Amino acid sequence: MASDDANVPPNPADQNPAVRRCEKCNAAMKQLAELPALSIRAAIKVFRCYVCNHVVADRA
Repeated sequence: MASDDANVPPNPADQNPAVRRCEKCNAAMKQLAELPALSIRAAIKVFRCYVCNHVVADRA
């Protein structure tokens, strides 16, 4: 028997990568990558603002 879940649209929040605001121009930044944790280093998320070209790395 088929499940009714096939007719439910996907959650838009699940499709969008993490959103961050740029400190310089307050525009939405796009997540470029998520680097895994290595040894004693924490995982890192890399974001870029396409408006002012500002790049930021945050701990995940």
